[in-house]
Amino acid sequence: MATETWLYIYEGAPRGDEEERRPIYIGIGERMGRVFEQHNPDAERLRDAEGTLIRQTLEPFSSREDALKAEAIAIHVASLMGLDPIYDAEDEDELFNEDDKMVTNIAGTKTSKHLGPAIFTRDDEVFQDDMEGTIIVPITPDSLEGRASAFGGNPGEVFIERAAQAWNVAPDKRPKIRRLVAVLTGSRHVILGSWEVDPSREWELVCPEASSPYSSRVRIPVPHPEQDDVDEMKGKRYVGRLQVGVLYSPDIA
Repeated sequence: MATETWLYIYEGAPRGDEEERRPIYIGIGERMGRVFEQHNPDAERLRDAEGTLIRQTLEPFSSREDALKAEAIAIHVASLMGLDPIYDAEDEDELFNEDDKMVTNIAGTKTSKHLGPAIFTRDDEVFQDDMEGTIIVPITPDSLEGRASAFGGNPGEVFIERAAQAWNVAPDKRPKIRRLVAVLTGSRHVILGSWEVDPSREWELVCPEASSPYSSRVRIPVPHPEQDDVDEMKGKRYVGRLQVGVLYSPDIA
């Protein structure tokens, strides 16, 4: 049976030193009295400090799982706002993935396992074994070297700068490639876009001066970047293998 759970916040008073971030503690509890019970030393120090404002949800979440999601989102947003969030170490495994990246420019605060990029989805699956003439590239949720993230609001001509480069594509396989499919890594494996490929065009080297193996990485030639839903694959779940580098449909592999 699900356990009703409250979310509560200790909001630290503004500090005089502008270079110090304002502290905030975000926690959850299965009873309203949890707010005033024992916490980790940093949280207790903040709760008992002069000027700290204590807030709590007026109604509980229907389950601990839902409250944890809200806690994780609140921690992430607080980090991005320049606050200094504190949380219980015992909740860390439920809030974050082990290899989560730190939130940009916020030392010591991780992004949440309950948050991911907002992307377009459809209720259907695409199987690698059914594909033909296709190169499959893995895309992580984060931005990369200034290139676009997996956010679904990026149009095809913007996101292609991430999807089409820079990959090691075997020269003997290039003439057979007719389609590029970008897949979100992690547990979701959503297809972020599918584009027509013209293998007769130049497979431009991205960093020819770099050391091996980076010197052989190329930009996949896509003649119509804005058309990112070839064969209506975008948003569907990809079923097949993924790896750090490119993969191919069975007729090419």
